[in-house]
Parts: sequence; C-alpha cells; structure tokens
Amino acid sequence: MRALSGTCHRFANLPLCSALAIVTALAIPVQASAQKLITFDAPNSGTGAYQGTAPTGINLEGTITGNVTDSGYGTHGFVRTRDGQFTNFDIPGADPVVGCTCPLSINDFGTIAGAYIDSNAVQHGFVRYRDGKIETFDAPGAGAAPGSYEGTWSAVINNFGVVAGDFWDVNFTAHGFLRTPDGKITTFDDPAGGSGFYQGTWVYSVNDFGMITGAVTDPSNGSHGFLRIPDGKFTNFEFPGETSTTSNSAYINDFGVIAGSYNAPGTNVATGFQRSRDGEMTVFAVPGAGNVGNTNSEGTWVLALNLEGTTTGDVGDANAEHHSFVRDANGKVTVFDVPGQLAVPGSGLGSVGEAINDAGVVAGEWHDANYVAHGFIRLPKDLDE
Repeated sequence: MRALSGTCHRFANLPLCSALAIVTALAIPVQASAQKLITFDAPNSGTGAYQGTAPTGINLEGTITGNVTDSGYGTHGFVRTRDGQFTNFDIPGADPVVGCTCPLSINDFGTIAGAYIDSNAVQHGFVRYRDGKIETFDAPGAGAAPGSYEGTWSAVINNFGVVAGDFWDVNFTAHGFLRTPDGKITTFDDPAGGSGFYQGTWVYSVNDFGMITGAVTDPSNGSHGFLRIPDGKFTNFEFPGETSTTSNSAYINDFGVIAGSYNAPGTNVATGFQRSRDGEMTVFAVPGAGNVGNTNSEGTWVLALNLEGTTTGDVGDANAEHHSFVRDANGKVTVFDVPGQLAVPGSGLGSVGEAINDAGVVAGEWHDANYVAHGFIRLPKDLDE
C-alpha cells in the first residue's frame, strides 16, 4: 500500500522509511501455482455452527488480526504473530454477546483499528497499539440510542496511525470521519450523498497519503464510488451500465490505484473493478463466477488491494458456493479452495480472501462441513511463515 520515495520525502520519518524499504524488497507477484496454505484457529474458538475464527487484516510482518467467536457466541478480538503466537483481547465496555470486539485492519507497525459494540448495542471506534494499549473514541454526531446499533465504525488505519471510517447519526445517515494519531477527529460528507435512511458516505480505505475511498449513496439511493484527497476535495466515479440500485466498494493503494466491486446492471451479480490513477476503469469477473443473479451470492467480490495492484476476495459460483481468488496487476487470476471447506449449494459459504499484504500473503476465512469458521494463510511458495 505504500509508495516508498514519496512517503519518505514528504514525512522524513526514518523508522517508517526503513520499514517501507522492506516493503519494496518483499512485494513480489503471486504465481498461479506457487502457493502454500496454512489453516489456524484462535484460542477459545468455538466449534459450533457459525462460531470460529475470522481474520480481517494482515500486515507486512505477517501479523494477522480478526475476531473469534467462542462456544457461547461471544465475539472477541485476536492477534496472531507470524510465528503463530496468539493474543485474544476485549475492548473495555464491549459486550461480546450483544455486540463484539471487531478488529478491522492492522498497519505495518502492529496498530489495529476496529469497532466494538456495547451492551446497549451502540458502536464505538478503537485503536489498539502493539503493546496492548487501547484508545476508544466516538465520532462527533454519531448516534447513541440504546438498541439502535448506531454509532462509530472504525474501518481502516494507515502506517501513520491515521484512522478512517464512517458513523451513523440518529437518522441512520452515514458520514465519514478521519482521526489523526493525536485523537483529533474530522467528519466529512461527499456532496453527492443523500441525508435519508441508509444514504450518505461510506468509507472503505485510506492510504499513507491520506487519500480516502469508499461509496456514496445519493438521494435517489444510487451508489457511486468516491475518492477524497487530503484537502477535502471529492471525485466521484461510475461503472459501466451502473443503475440506481448499484452498490459498490473501493480500496486504494499508495500508487492511487483503486479496486473494489459493484453490482452488474439490473442483477444481483457482483462485478470486480480496478481503476488506475488516471481514472481508466477495468471491469472483470473471476472465472467461475455465477452470472444469473438469482441469489445475492453470485459474482466477484474484491475485498483487499496491495501495493503491487494485486487483489483478493471471493467468487460466488452458480450454486452460491464461494471460493477465494487472487488477481495480479496484469489480470492473471488464481482461484483456490481450502481443503475441507464447505461445499453446499445455496450456502453462500466456502472460503474468502479477506486481506493481502505487500508481499502477496493472503489471510482469509473458510467454513468447514459443520459451518465452523477457520482462518487461513496463503503464501507464495518462496515465502515461509
């Protein structure tokens, strides 16, 4: 996710520049047949249906974060180091059963950003540092009505500790926010956004230059991609054949490449896209993707993007069974399954690549035949854990 020389010259941060030099050295393309799969479970991972381990983020060091659901359906956060050492954690005030401790991303220095939900079913943001120190926060204007699931959803963190996310107000309108390492929060709205129920600005990604991407829902409930640069200027972008019912996601790397998914016109079929820095759009469907749209579980979902321009996510086939994929910057796609993953038509489950680091290592989730979730790591063959 990092553009090495520009970041170092702009910020003159020697520890960060050293880390970024490692990124450049290790950021190698994933080869189609070059992979090694490792599966894992966090401590106290439940063994019942829809319990288990769900990774959400991975950094260059190979440290993975995510959530673990125990045998009582309580959901907690976890960190797994490259050598397989786990730490489970709960944010003070989180209710694991009513809500969760839900880590959502991790930067290359081991700082985690996420959200937690309290016993009143209200969402809050958090930052957890490598040493275990935790800071919690709420975006100004976030709703807090008991039982509402309103509040602050902290989505992503960059290598400078800048956190971006979105929040719901009392009318369930979404707004974006940016939180600097000193705790200062700036809220923002895409001018194209509506102010009604489930309309507004949804944040998915922030890069090391402070560029933010996401989706905006307009007053007609149409959805569009957006790019917000640090001075607050927005650029909206559309997709071929986009309709008023289209939804989308958008992730950005430090070269300004954006990738994500949107619904194909007039269907429930998800379609992948990659947008170059100059705005050129490439639309793609992963081989094997269902294209009828009879369910909400067919198509191509892009969930993460790295510095190389490699994406990962999942593909739903015509039976609504899901498979992980990696697509490199040249458009070469590898679809893969985790041995033992669930294969039940109509389940909407299987495996999914949730995150990818700049060395091409994928972290993801898979479900077994008993509907239990587990984590997986996909390594290129010339990298060892």
